[in-house]
Amino acid sequence: MDQAGFGTLNSLVLVAYLIGVTVLALSLAGRQRNTESYFLAGRNMPWLVVGLSTVASMLSALTYLGAPAAAYKDNASLMLAGPAALLTTPLIVLIYFPIYRRLRVTTVYEYVNARFGSRARYAASGLAVLQIQGWMGIALYAPALALSTVTGIDLTRAILLMGLVATAYTCTGGLAAVIWTDVIQFLILTLGAVLVAVSLVERLPGGLDQFFEIVLAADKLGLADFRVDFSEATGLAVVLCSFITGFGYGNSQVVMQRLFAARNRREMVRALILDRVLEILVAGLLYMIGLGIFAYFQVFPESLAPGIAGDRILPYYIVHALPAGVSGLLIAAVFAAAMSTVDSGIHSTATLIQVDFVTPLRKRPLTQRQSLTLARATTAGLGLLATAAALLVSEDAGILETLSRVASLTAVPVTSLFLLGVLTRRGHFLGWLVANLGISLPLSIYVQNFVEMHWIFYAPIALVSCLSGSWIFSLLLRSGCSQDRDVTGLTIWERRD
Repeated sequence: MDQAGFGTLNSLVLVAYLIGVTVLALSLAGRQRNTESYFLAGRNMPWLVVGLSTVASMLSALTYLGAPAAAYKDNASLMLAGPAALLTTPLIVLIYFPIYRRLRVTTVYEYVNARFGSRARYAASGLAVLQIQGWMGIALYAPALALSTVTGIDLTRAILLMGLVATAYTCTGGLAAVIWTDVIQFLILTLGAVLVAVSLVERLPGGLDQFFEIVLAADKLGLADFRVDFSEATGLAVVLCSFITGFGYGNSQVVMQRLFAARNRREMVRALILDRVLEILVAGLLYMIGLGIFAYFQVFPESLAPGIAGDRILPYYIVHALPAGVSGLLIAAVFAAAMSTVDSGIHSTATLIQVDFVTPLRKRPLTQRQSLTLARATTAGLGLLATAAALLVSEDAGILETLSRVASLTAVPVTSLFLLGVLTRRGHFLGWLVANLGISLPLSIYVQNFVEMHWIFYAPIALVSCLSGSWIFSLLLRSGCSQDRDVTGLTIWERRD
């Protein structure tokens, strides 16, 4: 590891963190006797632990670096995304949870199989695998690039450290290791955010008063902006877009797999509520940190090196404004955020591949030992693949924008399929397929490449176009599509015939 700009003490703190999470995971190795324990931790995890693990996975390095960068560059209006998405939580609990618990699913796409058939399941699960792999590649590459730029840590070494360590403990310890290490990582990344926020207040000569004076003068809050402008992330746009896309939480395998590990439905609900509330608080703090760094460099412009902006702004402040040891802990927090994404992604993807593809396509069922061995081998392979993908990624847009581009092409069509399934009785897979390939996918590609529009609108446009088109084509193509499937208990409507 290159010590330039980072120092021996900081490196020791980072290495101690990596050793600590590895030892914790190894202590859980060997406790998995079957795939139920490997994929779902025996469905016996405490709701508090499940909730904290989910927060760590969903915040990730993408938010940890992307949120301060977005606030620094534009404003903090994206801070409203969490409260807006929270409004969808009761609907997710009412719509999805009863179906999932009734079916006792391991992956959410088992519902798709029951509702639409195996072809729909393969399509939806395949898109989810692509989305999660892209998510992991971005989550590894972006923080590694930012850290290498401002600390001197070699880019390749940073990617390999995060990717291989996360792969090792996920492969050996299964979901239990993922959840418990995520809890530790959540505590580290939250402590890191608090330390940065405190340091910013202390370093501004006028404290909080000066912070608000600078931020308000530069119009950097943006929370009460109710204009409709597709080129900006106004407060109104953030609320509407986040509410629309918030339903995707209900069909996210990364989120739901953790919730399935809870002991019962009540604990699932508690864990989900805890996750959403803590996401709002921690993400809000990160956006305020971005504004704080903006204020800091307004007061001390000579401290900002030329070319430092965007996703590099937080690690630059950490390394150059904070003392050794403390900055090492905070860089470890960035590593923790990235690794919590990787462990969640590879474990969820391994679950999807084995449950949604291998098991239904095999003529002879695997034994418990064979299934567990295959699960670990798949996890290891996916971790190596994600690490290799991160090494091949090229620098593009900011973290949050890149994530939005990927999600609108992969995750959003899947969300529309789930909503079509639970909200309608007449919706079918052919209607969704035609709408996705004929309307939503071409529209998303066109909007992303040829329209002057803020990236926050990408996912809502894709979701609305795909869901509405799916409903229309389901009605138009109904005579050509078999509707013999019994949907009793699979929608929000009760059959009356």
